Amino acid sequence: METRLCENAEAGRTWAVRRSNCTVFEVFADYSVMVDLEQRTCSCHLWQIDRFPCTHAVAAILAKRDSVYDYVECYYKTDFFRKAYESPIFPIPDIGKGLGSNGSAAGVVLPPITKRPAGRPPTRRIKVFGEFKRPLKCSRCSVAGHNRKTCKAMI
Repeated sequence: METRLCENAEAGRTWAVRRSNCTVFEVFADYSVMVDLEQRTCSCHLWQIDRFPCTHAVAAILAKRDSVYDYVECYYKTDFFRKAYESPIFPIPDIGKGLGSNGSAAGVVLPPITKRPAGRPPTRRIKVFGEFKRPLKCSRCSVAGHNRKTCKAMI
């Protein structure tokens, strides 16, 4: 996330940023974008989706001369990650799960019983959408549509 933050800062360095009031900015990239630092919103909606400052928000934060790290949500920081994994995670024992009526473990879904279809199995490969057959090209006259054996061109 640190590299993503640096990439956002680098991408927004050349953009023009105008202040509307103390927390609302207008960033002029390829198009005009409104950034509200107090509400932590951007009109491109990436900041609301990821809860991580987008390039427009980083440009506005740098124009205000604030620390970008103050606007990053706590769950993107290493302290939050360490707290999430500081308590041990114990495996769940499956002693309470008994065997089903058919002798298999309860809760296990087995594949359906199927019969093999009659006849010889197909050997041709099924073509994917958009795949086409390459046209024949004669090695003698270099014209598409026939091969050397059926070529009627003069030698």
